[in-house]
Amino acid sequence: MTALLSETIHDLKTPLDEGLRRRKGEKLARQLLRDLVWNADALAGVTLSAWTWVRGTLEEEGFEGRELVGHCRVLLDGIDGSLTGYERLLEWAEEAGLTPEAAGLRDLEAKLPALREARPKIAAALELATRPGRHVDEAMLAASRTAAERGEFVQVDDDYLARLRAGEDF
Repeated sequence: MTALLSETIHDLKTPLDEGLRRRKGEKLARQLLRDLVWNADALAGVTLSAWTWVRGTLEEEGFEGRELVGHCRVLLDGIDGSLTGYERLLEWAEEAGLTPEAAGLRDLEAKLPALREARPKIAAALELATRPGRHVDEAMLAASRTAAERGEFVQVDDDYLARLRAGEDF
């Protein structure tokens, strides 16, 4: 994800976080509520666009692990901010006597299923990218090197893979 998308997600989430920190029972002005709704909706839209970009990049060229970790953390932060924001904003709309439509929550509400679907996928990618490497079995590595030096190896090509998938013996 370009730095621009990361910064945009951060810039949209910061005022939303500040707005959501208000104390329970504190009255929220309708215009401030609408501004926060717009902010949460924009955050959701940018986050979903960034997720589309990350998925496409993963499929086409991939990422270096640390870079993927950074993207996943930003995406999860954006998703969590949008989901939390929606719940709080819905409560505040009701407190202010506004319908979800009047508060402008319907656009954000329409993005919630995609956000909820993306979240576990992003979390799984983050877990995979941060998983410690497997231990190298030095004895097996030495045996493999010795076998390769003796000329004992298998050339993996499309024919070999097709035979392997077909369950043929080698």
